[in-house]
Amino acid sequence: MRERSHWLKALGRAGWSLPDAWLEDGGTERVKRTAFPRRPRIEPGDRLVYYAAGWKSVFALVEVTAPPTDEDPPWPRWPWTVAVEPLVVVPLLSNAPPIQALGIPPRSMSQQSHIRLTPECYARAVEAIASVAG
Repeated sequence: MRERSHWLKALGRAGWSLPDAWLEDGGTERVKRTAFPRRPRIEPGDRLVYYAAGWKSVFALVEVTAPPTDEDPPWPRWPWTVAVEPLVVVPLLSNAPPIQALGIPPRSMSQQSHIRLTPECYARAVEAIASVAG
């Protein structure tokens, strides 16, 4: 059996950030599926830590439940998606812990849709998000 991988997944981009109450503005879809610009090396069972780019904070832990697909792409620039199941979420981004709580500088996500996390960084994310999650 393959070992689970952990990833930091950016949501938002230059010029567009998630709203503070992100669950009320299409967030329920974001905790079911997330998109990528190219086929990710992510597999079912992997865990993602959602990173709010404009807020420079981490706000959700989700588990990938299906392999990547490019069927019915939600956005032309982000044609690959994976189905996910929420594990822990912070409903208000203003309450979410900063990315630095993981030991990662915000510039690490510059120009990236996702990066692999070490098990130690993932453990710090779980602790930080769980401490403020609703």
